[in-house]
Amino acid sequence: MKPWVRFENVEVKRDGYYVSYSPKFVSAANDDSTALLSVHLLREHNLEECKQIAESEFEYWIKRYPVPLQALVKFECKTAHRISNIAECPYICGVSENEYRWGGFLDNELETYMPLNDELKVIYSELPSKTSEEADIKLNQNIIGMRAMKWFVLFTAVFIPALIAFLGWSHPVFSALALLFTWYKCADKWLLLSGRKIKTEVELAAEEDKRLKEHHHYHCKLNPKGFERLKLDNFKASRDERLRKKLEGMKSAEIEN
Repeated sequence: MKPWVRFENVEVKRDGYYVSYSPKFVSAANDDSTALLSVHLLREHNLEECKQIAESEFEYWIKRYPVPLQALVKFECKTAHRISNIAECPYICGVSENEYRWGGFLDNELETYMPLNDELKVIYSELPSKTSEEADIKLNQNIIGMRAMKWFVLFTAVFIPALIAFLGWSHPVFSALALLFTWYKCADKWLLLSGRKIKTEVELAAEEDKRLKEHHHYHCKLNPKGFERLKLDNFKASRDERLRKKLEGMKSAEIEN
């Protein structure tokens, strides 16, 4: 795979919406991708306001990072509007703050106006980035860690019991230890089956969690339509909560002149 550089997205909260700018992926491979801007509307706007917001954000970001840009509008609120109602095409494409349209790129427009890779690195130099070499190093570290864990589990679950069994034949002391360990496991199992074993808080919590899951599963089978409504409500609540936390940690700023 050819070397690449990926720059981090930039997200900014505005009044009634937020924007997410995704820089152009820098790679020696030939592709027709470019920078992408998403405008997320958080409250109701009329269609003219939607269009004005999208165009203002397009002009701001392509001036800040002079790279051919595509801008999309997304509704994060309940609305009867559709993206296609804003203009003839639901997205903006262009190559400068004065040269853009509600529609796709023209023929050869990306090839003509796309900066070279070295120029892209300069344009995005203020943004944190990750290179293919750094990603490969992290991947190799994860692979080594997984292999180490695999060998640890194999050693403790297979080699040690096998070693104890082997030593049990070679010396009376090891044989006695192996016998005591077997008796312990048998006694522990008997206490568990007879209900006399004192369970830990973790075990009790796990049993209670299992009981509740079985209880919920039983009632969900009795009312599948209610279960589907509950899933939808939970999905919406989870999405709203993720958005709320996302906005809390997002920098707030107005468009600079």
